[in-house]
Amino acid sequence: MVRQWVLRNVLVAYILLAYGLTWLMATPLVLSYYGIITTGFPFPLHFLLPFGPMLGALVVTWLERGTDGLREILGRMSRWRVRPVWIAVALFSVWALYIVSGAIIVMMDQPWPDVGLFGQVMYLPYLTFVGAWALWVFTYGIGEETGWRGFLLPRLQSKYSALTSALITGPIWAGWHVPMFLYNENLMSLGPIGIIFWVIGLMFGSVLLTWLYNSSKGSILMVAMWHGTYNLFTAAVGQAAGLTAGIISMFVMVLVLLIVIVYRPQNLSRSERQTVS
Repeated sequence: MVRQWVLRNVLVAYILLAYGLTWLMATPLVLSYYGIITTGFPFPLHFLLPFGPMLGALVVTWLERGTDGLREILGRMSRWRVRPVWIAVALFSVWALYIVSGAIIVMMDQPWPDVGLFGQVMYLPYLTFVGAWALWVFTYGIGEETGWRGFLLPRLQSKYSALTSALITGPIWAGWHVPMFLYNENLMSLGPIGIIFWVIGLMFGSVLLTWLYNSSKGSILMVAMWHGTYNLFTAAVGQAAGLTAGIISMFVMVLVLLIVIVYRPQNLSRSERQTVS
């Protein structure tokens, strides 16, 4: 009976499961933050939240398509045989934006943003730059992207253009973060205006990741590496990433506008958009 309902409402089932699993894990963090419970749930639990979208994708895929479907999505999670240009984009494009932002910061008579500072991750000891990058790629990269781009996006692209699908994915992706605004001080410090700009930035990010996903012919690994690298440079603790994050985000928005113009809304790629048959 449950399986039949899921088959009739695949997208709704996925969103409910992705949100439900994540928000369930986030609840003790919220309650602990406000002192409602005193059992001392460790705040590093924050880095398990992105596995909600991934687990939701795997469960619904299994109900919808069985073990063949699971093998297919697991294959896309580790798909590294793509054109070298897309590996370069996934690994190094954010680095290029960091270098440009650093140059702009220096021209503003500020010190160059030290790479080592980006190893400071909220709720965890200093991880080093490489350790922090690996953490971001594995959690908020693989965890989130298996769900948003690996599962949700192809199903939307079966009905809509790539751009429309990206813009539908964006608010769903943003809404998933709601519990984090109740305990994550980086997000809480944004304020109402900051949240509006944060959502706008997420919408642009959704379009960029759609472009990379379609261009790499459905590689979840490529979008996970880009997402994790972006988080590395924009989600560090304290002021280390503040100005750098703002400049990088601005350049991402410009890049997305160019992507839409050059690659066109239908596929956001030279290749056909990735769909589910």
